[in-house]
Amino acid sequence: MKQVFLVFCEGETETNYIDFIRREYHSPIKIVSKTEGNRISQQLILRHQNELKNSKNDVIQTFLMYDLDVKSVNKKLKSCNAVWLCSNPCIELWFLLHCKNQTAEITTVHCLNELKRSNKCWHDYQKSFLTESQKSVLRENLTMAIQRAKRLPENQNPSSTVYRLLEWIISSEM
Repeated sequence: MKQVFLVFCEGETETNYIDFIRREYHSPIKIVSKTEGNRISQQLILRHQNELKNSKNDVIQTFLMYDLDVKSVNKKLKSCNAVWLCSNPCIELWFLLHCKNQTAEITTVHCLNELKRSNKCWHDYQKSFLTESQKSVLRENLTMAIQRAKRLPENQNPSSTVYRLLEWIISSEM
């Protein structure tokens, strides 16, 4: 029996972050990138789950990593049977929670600006790319980010449930 984490990602930033997590934890994560992620459906999920199964005992935990600022995608997500790793308004909120608490509603533009002000490593942040110093901040402040995210109301602005994947990975290592 093997356990695999199947993560559907909305964009390149999400894909790169999950790749960082996969390497960081040496975890069995299969990433479905934005190419297919934008066409998310229960059929697509089932097809990828079946491709990963080697035996009927394999456990495939499926996650959907999306920003909640796109209403058309939200409808598709609701019809899928998987764990949501959603950030509202954007994945950068999850990064921001590693540096500071954010409890007031925030736009994507404001979130990016706050992230760049939150720590010198984010000053030159470019979507879809994480520097080694940014990864270090994400690594070192994970516990605090999880605590902050858990205090936010789910699917509201601001919120992020990205911590769910990290908790699954950490618990599966024990």
